[in-house]
Parts: sequence; structure tokens; C-alpha cells
Amino acid sequence: MEMLGQLVAGRYRLLRRLGAGGMGGVWLAHDLTDDRQVALKQCHLPDGLSRDEQDLFRVWTVREARAYSLVGHPNVVRTLDVLPDDDEPWIVMEYVESRSLQQIIDHNGPLPPPRVAGIGLAVLEALRAVRRAGLLHLDVKPSNVLVSHDGRVVLTDFGPAVTTEGVRALAGAGIVLGSPKYLAPERLIDGVAMPESDLWSLGATLYHAVEGRPPYVRATTTETLLAPTEGPPDPPRLAGPLTPVLVGLLRLDPARRLTADEVEAALREVIQQPAATPTPPVLAQPPARRRRHVALAGALAALVALVAVFAVVRPGREPAARPGTAAAPVAVAAALPPGFYWFLEGPGYRVGLPLDWPGSVTASGEFTAAPKRAQWPRLTIGVRPAPANVLAAFTAEELRTDLPGYRRIRIVQPPSAPQPTWEYTYQDVSSGLIRVERLALLDDTGERMFSLEWRTPRARWASDLPLFDQIVATFAAVPGG
Repeated sequence: MEMLGQLVAGRYRLLRRLGAGGMGGVWLAHDLTDDRQVALKQCHLPDGLSRDEQDLFRVWTVREARAYSLVGHPNVVRTLDVLPDDDEPWIVMEYVESRSLQQIIDHNGPLPPPRVAGIGLAVLEALRAVRRAGLLHLDVKPSNVLVSHDGRVVLTDFGPAVTTEGVRALAGAGIVLGSPKYLAPERLIDGVAMPESDLWSLGATLYHAVEGRPPYVRATTTETLLAPTEGPPDPPRLAGPLTPVLVGLLRLDPARRLTADEVEAALREVIQQPAATPTPPVLAQPPARRRRHVALAGALAALVALVAVFAVVRPGREPAARPGTAAAPVAVAAALPPGFYWFLEGPGYRVGLPLDWPGSVTASGEFTAAPKRAQWPRLTIGVRPAPANVLAAFTAEELRTDLPGYRRIRIVQPPSAPQPTWEYTYQDVSSGLIRVERLALLDDTGERMFSLEWRTPRARWASDLPLFDQIVATFAAVPGG
């Protein structure tokens, strides 16, 4: 659909398309409020996701964009605003007048090693800034490296992924997305991501820049994804002094890859010396990968498109002591967000609520709250003795449920959050399909469990869930309650 001239959020006028990709289109836009040019990205849903996965994608896309807005570094594109939307969110970024590294390679062919090393140093600094913020990028590739007309190198287009734990959780749900030619092997083999995964992708990007092609070029996406498990890439022909860096970054085992400090030292050495005659590298590879290869071949048959992995950790929650069995202890309550008040009448806890949300406690001790003039969303808090195994307790309760049209989404303690979580949908007579998330938390004695439940129509899930996050961040047990 032609969107030229469209006004987004009553503020951003779309001027022209800058690019498109699996994650959505990027537009040059005029910010009418601040009278400046910005880059506006509409985040499209990947094909093949279920309705629940689509909701998850929308929520986490907004969250990761907000997280990256806190990364302030000259080599990282700035996120200026995030515009949530029940359909496809928009992310407002600074506009950098530039060409991508991919465009430069396409126009000029392979680049000389010293220039590639200089670009690599800038991207490395960007990844360090991201890592200091506790985040990951997970989609480092030539098209996401911008070189401005004044020489500034900027890493852009962060995939929705912020933590190692979150990526593992999504992989467990069958969501593995990324750019195949630059995807670190552990992302596929073990369903995990780590800072070393970004370094592998940096190595693949530098290989492409200096050689004119990615390290693994195969006929199909599946063959490309399997290639790193079969052996090293073809020996570089043009890399010269950059060859040891490529070898060290493209190792299959993350623990054997060069560290960021080692990469920096090697790249600076390349910049300071003239290009040498290329020599074939020795690319050592661990043996005995056939078993994984066979297993992966079957799993990969279901993968259709890979765009970018994402995940997020909810704020204010401490790690659980016994993953998968016990609930997480309740953290100290956060400061109240603007427009909230403390509800202090709960049996053994306090919680922050929006000013227009009256709360009440029933005779049985169950707390409920909802907006004054609306039925949804709805918050319920229950208190009970802590079971020995929360997931088992959830499962037992599920067997007793008689909600119409009940369908489980998951009962799990996800690595991306310490709380055991129960999510499901059911049919409401007047409001249609309702989605529910229930979290379990323990007090500091480990004797009481608090169950925080959030219900809202499925169509509103993505837009309503951030409010639940705010409420959960304020929740605190009251000693002796």
C-alpha cells in the first residue's frame, strides 16, 4: 500500500521509503513538532506466527526499542520514540544520511583490509555499548552498518532481542529468526544467544566486506544454516592481515572466539600496517558434529524465513532460586509511576494502581481492580501458602478449569523471567476471546505465594500488557501481613 505523505501519530509525515526488510519498511519522515528529519520504521509481523506469537512479537518489539533508546553512543543509531500499535508498532530513529556497508560493497566490490578494519572497530564499539547496557543486537550484517557522508559508522536496525535468556525462551517456543548468512551457529544449534554471537556476526560481516561475499554461500537457506556445523568457511583470498581476526571470530565454539579486547588490538594492528599478501589460514574446527548435523537437518525443514531474534526481561524481578519449581521472591517495590496511587488494603502486600482504578478485597481475601468506566483490563491478586512446585500446582488447577473455550498458551518458567507463568485464552460471552497471564511470586519467607493475574481481550493484549508490567514492578510483600 502506498504510504507516501501519510501522517503517523499526528506528528510524522512520511516523505520517501529508505529501505525494506523482513522486519518492516523504513521511511524518511518529517517531524512536524521538532521540524527535523527522522527515520521511521514500521515493524511488520514475520510470516507463519500464531496469533499468540504475533501478540508476543508486538509487545517485545516495543519493549526492546525502548530498551535500546537508553544506549547512548555515537556508533549506535539513536531511538527517539516508540509508537505502540495494536497492529504494527512504529519506531522513530535518528536519520543518518549514509550508505549501508552492503551498498558500498555492491558498488565498489571487496574493500581493502585497513578500511574494513576501521569499520570493524566502529561496529565493535557499538556492540560494547550495547553489551554495557545488558543488551544484544543479534542482526549484525552489512546492510545494518551505515557509513555516513562524514565517515561516521553507525550500527542500526536492532533485532528484537535484548537478552540471552529471552532468546532461549523464544527458541523454546519455536521462534528462531535471524539473517541466515550472518547467524551465529549456537543460535541454531542450542537456541541461545550471547555477546559472542554478535562477535561471530561481526566476523561474518567483515569477511563479506573484505572478500565480497559472506563466509558461507550455499544454494538454500537450510544448507546455509547448517554450513558452520560442517566445517570452516572457505579460506579468505583477499583478507591479508585481517585473516587472523576472521579466523578467530568465526570459530564454532563461542568460548574459543576472540574476545572484544583481542579483536580491537588485532584490528588496530591491521589499520597501522600495509596490506600483506593473503595467506591461507588454518581454520581449526572441533570434530564429532555429525550427530548435531542430522538433528538440525530435521529441525530446519520447518524454518521458512529468518529475520531477527528478540526477547525481553521484565523490570524489577529477581532470579528464582529453583528454576521451574518455585516462584521468585518479591522484589522491593519500585517508585510509583506518575498517575498511580498505593493500594495498601491487600492482605500482606501493597501494589501501585492507576488513579482511576478502584481496588477491592473480597471476604475470601482475593483482590480485584479494573478501570472505573471499563470492564477491561482486569487485575486479580490472590494469596495462598506456597506449593512445593508452582508449575505442578498450575497444571493441577488447569485440570479443574471449566472456562469456555479454554486453550493453554504455556505453563512454564521462562528463562526470560524468573516467575512461573501460566498463559491461556478463553471465550467470554460479551467480550469474545480473552487472554490471561498469571505470575507467581513468593514473599521473603518463602511461605506465601502471590498470584498476579492479568486479563484483557486478546485484540488489546499488546497495548494493555505494558500497564501490567508497571503494576507488577510496584508490587511488594508486607512483612508479617
